[in-house]
Amino acid sequence: MSALERPILPASRWFALWPGRCAHCDARSSQPLCNACLLQDLPLRPRCPSCGVAVAQDGQICGQCLLHPPRWAAALTLGDYRFPNDQFILRMKFRAEPAIGRWFGDLLGARWTEAELPLPDLILPVPQSRERLRERGFNPAWEMARRIATRLHRPADPHCLQRVRQGIAQSKLPLDARKRNIRGAYACQTRWDGKSLLLVDDVMTSGATLAEATRVLLQQGAAAVRVAVALRTPLDSAP
Repeated sequence: MSALERPILPASRWFALWPGRCAHCDARSSQPLCNACLLQDLPLRPRCPSCGVAVAQDGQICGQCLLHPPRWAAALTLGDYRFPNDQFILRMKFRAEPAIGRWFGDLLGARWTEAELPLPDLILPVPQSRERLRERGFNPAWEMARRIATRLHRPADPHCLQRVRQGIAQSKLPLDARKRNIRGAYACQTRWDGKSLLLVDDVMTSGATLAEATRVLLQQGAAAVRVAVALRTPLDSAP
């Protein structure tokens, strides 16, 4: 039995956070998706190891990454950012359901282990601005990151990487404007000489946010930055 076929958390812990029903089929479940829907809606399928988009076979690097390799060393994602899974992101971010972020983190930690990816020295969430944090009350990326850290038995820190400029929300911009919009949005005072870091976020679309955060961490001496995201926007549905 794989890690994905086992219950992610003991039922007693998830029932305290979840009403005991699968969000997609309404079957009794101790987590947001029952195991059957989890295997159907967030299946283990071949994905580009560089950016997480779906590809034809394991290990295949997508054409976009062949032409423009990302700054980070590798990427892991659970599935596509499309209906019905996109509803989990919307609920987490706009209906204040941080438990969904913790569930995503458990799943990512399990898949990281199954994929036998290198263990990072430290796990960092993509940070939010103070304004957005006050508005939302929590950082979804941190909810995910700290659960990945528990799964991998690695430390995590929500403060080393900081958001210093808000700007326009990336989701409101076309892809070609996102890189300019996010430039200079992050800062880090910590040196990471020779360290391997794992950067966590909820959704990757253009990759501009993760690329800018990775750039800052590499400038501070990180030997490698890998990324883990809950959902990846398919190339055919990117705005």
